[in-house]
Amino acid sequence: MSMGRSEQRLVRRTVEASVQDCVNVAVDIASYPEWAEGVREAEITEIGPDGLVKRAHFVAAAFGRAVSYELDYNTTHLPHSLSWSLIRGDIVRTISGSYRFAPSLDEPDQTEVIYQLEVELVIPVPGFVRRRAEDLLMSTALERFRAEVSRRARMKA
Repeated sequence: MSMGRSEQRLVRRTVEASVQDCVNVAVDIASYPEWAEGVREAEITEIGPDGLVKRAHFVAAAFGRAVSYELDYNTTHLPHSLSWSLIRGDIVRTISGSYRFAPSLDEPDQTEVIYQLEVELVIPVPGFVRRRAEDLLMSTALERFRAEVSRRARMKA
């Protein structure tokens, strides 16, 4: 069983929307329960000097239970990237990740999105179960993100 291991995972997708449309969804933390798989509650607890999220509290479903955690966000590199790291959580030891956004070289109205995530739980989880869950979580998360960005872009048009 793997208890103390964590691995960075990365997935990449093309989104049919502008970089700014992607950024708008990524920083709209309060809307995450509406579209992000497993997120039950999301609340911004601190706004940064740039008027964007600095800290946020989440309750999410994981491994058959509710997981509570608070993240610190770095918005310094927007619109190119948004990153986050764990402040505290109940069954998580590590959560860190980022969205990176780049205009598509082929299509001007498309954005290449790279989603990176590292999660380490306090509870032991066999490595193959963890990897399978991470793959599913990340693929689903980015697909849901892409769908939400596309939905909002269509509404705007």
